[in-house]
Amino acid sequence: MSRDNNSFIASGSDLMRRAMQNRRLGPDVPHLKPIIDELPAGSVVCEVGCGPGGITLDIAQLYPHLTVLGMDVDEESIKLAREAKDKAGTTNVRYAHGDACNLDKLVTVEGFEALDGGCDLVYSHAAIMHTGDQAAAISQMRKAAKPNGTISLKEGDMGLFFAYPENPGMKRWLETFPILSLGKGADPYIGRKLVSLVLGAGFSHSQIKDVSMHGQMQWRPQVKPGLVMGFGEIIRQSKLGEDDKKLIVEGLEEWSKYEDGVVSFPGVIVTATKEG
Repeated sequence: MSRDNNSFIASGSDLMRRAMQNRRLGPDVPHLKPIIDELPAGSVVCEVGCGPGGITLDIAQLYPHLTVLGMDVDEESIKLAREAKDKAGTTNVRYAHGDACNLDKLVTVEGFEALDGGCDLVYSHAAIMHTGDQAAAISQMRKAAKPNGTISLKEGDMGLFFAYPENPGMKRWLETFPILSLGKGADPYIGRKLVSLVLGAGFSHSQIKDVSMHGQMQWRPQVKPGLVMGFGEIIRQSKLGEDDKKLIVEGLEEWSKYEDGVVSFPGVIVTATKEG
């Protein structure tokens, strides 16, 4: 099936881009920290599908002895990432617009020569599900890693998402979100397929070093309004019927007022080492 290589369900949403700019190493990809901690000075770390650069900028600031690269198919996100980098005055991070399925085409971009098999760590976070060809994207990540380098993927699986309390609107939202993702060409159930995709990209079982889950629970009152605004905007811009839109948006707003309200977005993590 031919699919748009920019199948991100929130593409076109400035609100969601701004929210993703708040992503950080510790809260969002803590499994990467032990790997990065061991990298010597001069090592290259690349995020595939970096969005507006929240995680890459955080890594660059925490590890000034490393070179950090970020690429994304969304030009507006790359613009935001560059603006944030310049505002912070961080000099060891670079951004480029490109397609994860054709990562090797970026090797001609100044500063991105390491994508020709010279990266110590190549990772993605909730990005590969939105590519037109997940297998091709992971193969490109493997190609970008140096011998004995690492690739690490963290992807959600919408079949594992849940909310509590689950009012009728929240229930409809959990039923509808995977359908909206499929309609955009994304794979909402990629998490359960990651091991298969990594093996298909050329890694052996012995090269897979970690298969685990990272469950992110959102429950803090100060976080809920942003979630309601972001997901509400996606629902309003969707092709759902007006009754469904009204039910879901009102359900999200009602849920945000629950003192005990929680929502969970579990992610599946697969980390592998390229042969030497």
